[in-house]
Amino acid sequence: GVQTCALPIFDSYGNESVISNRACVDNCPGYELPNVFTPNNDGINDLFMPVDGYQHIEKVDMLVFNRWGQMVYQTQDPMINWDGREIEKGNACSPGTYYYICRIYQIYLNGLKAVTLHGTITLLR
Repeated sequence: GVQTCALPIFDSYGNESVISNRACVDNCPGYELPNVFTPNNDGINDLFMPVDGYQHIEKVDMLVFNRWGQMVYQTQDPMINWDGREIEKGNACSPGTYYYICRIYQIYLNGLKAVTLHGTITLLR
């Protein structure tokens, strides 16, 4: 469950820190990515982003590749917000299947824990 880290921290000299209210996680809810999106500007499913948003994720390293292995998108934003355009030229990516690798950094009581997700995204227009 989620709990608040309301404990003081002590440095190597025994000095006590200000009590922190940063939320920490022991059992992090899943960070789930969809497998399809439709960036056709109809206001529905136009951005590729996590299914239920994100909680307790400090950052991600998200890379998206086309079928030829060329990277078309990357971000560290946990919301991802890919609009189906190439990151370098801004051109609309072709409909089809894309491959992603996403390393997520979850906030736990004992620090950050990195987990790698990978899968495919179908882009429909």
